[in-house]
This record gives sequence, C-alpha cells and structure tokens, in this order.
Amino acid sequence: MLVLLCSVGGVAAFVAVSDRRTDSSATGEDGDKASSKPSSPPKPMSVAEYQAILTEVDSLLGPAWQKVAGATNRTTTSEAATALAQATKDSESRLAYVTAPPEAKGGHEHLMRAFASAGNGFSDLALTVQRGDVCASSSAVAQVTGSVAANEVREAVKAFGTTFTFGAWLPAPAAQQDRKLANGTYVKKGTLNGSGEFTINNGGGDTDVVVSLVPKGTKVTATTVYISAGQTFKVKRVRDGSYDVYLATGADWDAGVAGFTRNCDLSKFTDPIDFKTTSRQYTTWEITLKASVGGNAHTDSVDPADFPQ
Repeated sequence: MLVLLCSVGGVAAFVAVSDRRTDSSATGEDGDKASSKPSSPPKPMSVAEYQAILTEVDSLLGPAWQKVAGATNRTTTSEAATALAQATKDSESRLAYVTAPPEAKGGHEHLMRAFASAGNGFSDLALTVQRGDVCASSSAVAQVTGSVAANEVREAVKAFGTTFTFGAWLPAPAAQQDRKLANGTYVKKGTLNGSGEFTINNGGGDTDVVVSLVPKGTKVTATTVYISAGQTFKVKRVRDGSYDVYLATGADWDAGVAGFTRNCDLSKFTDPIDFKTTSRQYTTWEITLKASVGGNAHTDSVDPADFPQ
C-alpha cells in the first residue's frame, strides 16, 4: 500500500493504492463463485455387449484349458500351466474396466474373484510342475478343477443363469488318483528271445519304478517293466547287446500317457550294461534301486524331452 500524505490548507489527504487479484478458478466471468459437478457414472453395457466379452474370454480360457487336459509329461504340462496363467491374465484385463449390466452383476463379481484367485493358483500349478509334484494331465486337471478359482467360475456360471453363456470348458472337480500296475507288468515287452537275465531289486524302495532297457546310442526302448515299491523282478531272455538303463519313479501311473502323473523323477544309469552269450555262459545283471554308501552305480537326471519311449 502506497500512502501519500500532503498538507494542503490544513487538510490531510490519504490516497491508497492496492493490487487486487482475481482467482479465475474460483469465480466465473461475472465474479460469481463457480461450482464443480461430479462426472456421470459409466453407462452399463447391454446384455449383448457383455455376452460378446464373455464369449471372447471363453475363447481365451477354453483352448488354454485343453492344453492342461492334454498334457502328457512335465514339459507339456509346464507349457500348459503357463498358457492357462496367461489366458487368465488376459481375461482379467479384458473385464477389469467393464461396467456389467444389472443382469450380469452377480456373475461378474464371481468372475473377478475367480481371476484374483487364479493369479496365485495357476502360478502355483506352474511351480508344482517345475518341482515334479505334478507331471501330467490327470494330476494337473485335479489341481485346477479343485481350486478356489475354478469354484468361483462355477459360481459365476450359476449367477449368470440362462441370460448368459459362459464356462462350458470347465469340468466338475476331479479327484487325485493313485493308479498302479502289478509288480512285473511289462509296459513294453519288446522282443525277448536271448539268454541274458536282468534282475531289478526295488526291495528297499518306497516308490514304484519303471525300468527301461534302451539299446545304447538310441532313444527307442527295447523293454520296459514296472516294479512295485518293496518288490523284485527278473527280466529273462534279454538279447545280447549294450543297453542304457533308464528309470522313472513317481505316483499314479497313467497308462494313457505311459508315465507317472505325480512326484515324478527321471534318471539314467551313467554306465551302460552289456549282455553277451557264448556256448558256455550268458550274462546276468542285478541292480538294486536304493541309494547306499559305497554303491558302484551312479545315475544322472534326464530331461523329459530326452526320455526314450
């Protein structure tokens, strides 16, 4: 403020000058206070528009689920678990900003909870495959269909009623199985017309095992036999030759995929074994499938893609 003081005829005059600022954000053009109005809520989709999104989500999840149901070993099961997790993530993104119509509200809420649960559940499936806890389709199917996420999907289907179509790809919950073969069952008998004998001692083992004789330098099994935990079996009339010995251990033997579906482990004896027959003698071998101090046989892990069929 500027104050000018002048003395004119005994009268004092005061002149005041001040700055005045206008808050354009608080007043309108005529100086009145402006008021802010809340934005309108998003308009709900129509039934047809929401059904189109559900169909799109089905087209993502359905094929991914079929990969899980058709997985035959750890490699394909791992790939299927990854595909299902990605399809779930994509589906969640597709529905995240959707305003469902009133007819779909209950189902939509269940679906969003399903995707939230699946983020952990399907990631867990991938981890169990990496550890070998789950190795093939039937165990993977049991784990997925019994999950919290799967149950939320089923609840969504119920809530959608007959107004919407969704989720036909997801089957009812499946129980884990524990299928076994009888001790000494040939998974692949091959041609046994030689003189050699091959005894497999699993007497000290607590896991069933499948043992394969594979001609050295090949990936085609000559003979494969199932040995139960705590049992022994002798393969007779083995043909002469040099063989690599492959082992598959685990639980729940699935004949459809010719492998264990849980707790699986694949290995191979480091050194091959040879069978040779002369006019006077023939070769006999015995392997004991129990780790021991001072044992003279070593094994190496085998990748599922390299395991012979």
